[in-house]
Amino acid sequence: MNQREYSWDSNERIKFIDDIFKIYEEGKYVEKMGSIINSNYNNTNDIYDGQQRILTVALILKVISCYSPKLKNKVDGSLTVDTDIDTLTREQIEIKEKYNMTVIPKIYCVNPFDMKALVNIFNDNADSWTNYVSNIHEFESFDDDEDYVCNKCDCTISRKYNFIRHIKTQHDYSSNESNTSKLYPAFEEICSYFAIKKYDEPKIIDLYKFIMNDIDIQYYDCYDPKYVSWVFDWENNRGCNVQTLDIIKNPILVEIPDDKKLEIYEKWEFLKHTENKIYKKNYGQKIFDIAIQIYNNKITRTINLEELFKPIIQSHDTYVEIYKFFEIVEKLLKIMDAICNDKFGRLINNTSRISLTWEAYMWCLLPIFYKTNNIDGKLIKLMVTWYFRNIQFKTRSFNNLCYSNEFIRITNEVLMDEHYDYYTQLNECIMKNKDDSINDENYLQTMKVMKFKSTNPTYLLLFLETCINTDLHRVSLDYTLEHVYCQKHKSNLKNPSLMDYIGNLTLIEGKNSDNGHKGNSALGAKTYDKKIISYKGSSSSVTRDIPEKYTDFEEEHIIERNAEIVSLLNRYTNY
Repeated sequence: MNQREYSWDSNERIKFIDDIFKIYEEGKYVEKMGSIINSNYNNTNDIYDGQQRILTVALILKVISCYSPKLKNKVDGSLTVDTDIDTLTREQIEIKEKYNMTVIPKIYCVNPFDMKALVNIFNDNADSWTNYVSNIHEFESFDDDEDYVCNKCDCTISRKYNFIRHIKTQHDYSSNESNTSKLYPAFEEICSYFAIKKYDEPKIIDLYKFIMNDIDIQYYDCYDPKYVSWVFDWENNRGCNVQTLDIIKNPILVEIPDDKKLEIYEKWEFLKHTENKIYKKNYGQKIFDIAIQIYNNKITRTINLEELFKPIIQSHDTYVEIYKFFEIVEKLLKIMDAICNDKFGRLINNTSRISLTWEAYMWCLLPIFYKTNNIDGKLIKLMVTWYFRNIQFKTRSFNNLCYSNEFIRITNEVLMDEHYDYYTQLNECIMKNKDDSINDENYLQTMKVMKFKSTNPTYLLLFLETCINTDLHRVSLDYTLEHVYCQKHKSNLKNPSLMDYIGNLTLIEGKNSDNGHKGNSALGAKTYDKKIISYKGSSSSVTRDIPEKYTDFEEEHIIERNAEIVSLLNRYTNY
């Protein structure tokens, strides 16, 4: 349980495999694979150091069994249990019942994502794209400029990326890219590696003998759980790239009663792996960073996780204290969800291209809302307004010292006194650091000649739409960007740049809706007179306003509407 999930990426895997093949092919030396530290405690064997190497070797052996029918039964017998004959452990019984599989790996991954991946791989439910290449014998490497022949339909496709896309769409290939465990890409990469080697079966068998007999491992058994945790820390403070949270988890688990260890482990891993579409897969770890600071009642610029977790580890009841920490994490996750559902907050939490830097949440929004037990819509609107005022302007972001130092100071005042007037202070900070480029005069002047592409203008108009509408109407985020003056006729403009001015852009339903709204794809390259009916029926007030003011839409109308939209944006983005 002290271990992280399988975390090796391609660089670590390829270097590891290269070493094995280099030593094997030279035929002179024994491969030295370092030490494996095992905790032999309560009749269990827990890998404390060596998990990444052992799992990678298990995958290599599995691939060998795929390439050698003679070795298949031997390898499977070494790495899996027979559910009909062997006596199963409690964990193996749970796996058999959960996945309804007859082949169960001997290795038990406490991390549920890795366990599921390992079960799927050993039950041949993980595919490799190389299995679809009929001319694989011609390749020395899988470069993007190669021609790939599909063994399902015999078509020839240039570039590896295009080939993989082909087998996904045409032959139901699943690359496992969306799966959480890195064991899937590891297995696929090892399959590709073997495919390039083009070993015949006798050589595959010889490689198997080398791996089993000529790889030297220093194996250590340790019977004291506290001592083995120290050994783990010593080993992983000697240059090994282990994330701090994974090292911290180890001394916490040591202090937890044996019958509660798994409970704490699973809770830790579940929360740490929480994902967010904007801040991606390390989102859970970011929340942990904020939570442990709140636990210690102080926000700082740089954090020392080992020091911050000491009060939990050294407390008289680590189990109780770690649950206090978990409660903070869970509350922060709920707060973030509430921000994402806020009228304005949702505008900066729908795509990673339109989002605040994480520092705004870490040093301001999340700890303040946690302490005050209030999702302050007024503060969210202030932050969102700041964002859209500064969009496409080269101004300082919230990770700049001029903002962050004040954010941290104000937030710490709130942690000491939940009634502290944080809004006034934050507003003053933001106003004080307002760049001259976005004052009224410069903003209007710049925006009137600014050209826009795709995402930025879409969300700028969504912000304007949100401001114009009442709280009773929830603006859809499924709109797409529409050029009012058709792009096909751009050459007819005296000033072609007008095509991408905000005055020639509007919102339109992304697709035809059930209530009759015509989507962007239906409008296509139609002229303005053919679009008017769709504009009138749009659910966007910004779009419905166009046919009310313009019976036709030419160059002078773009300029006129551009001035109107810029004036509205200047009004609503002011803070």
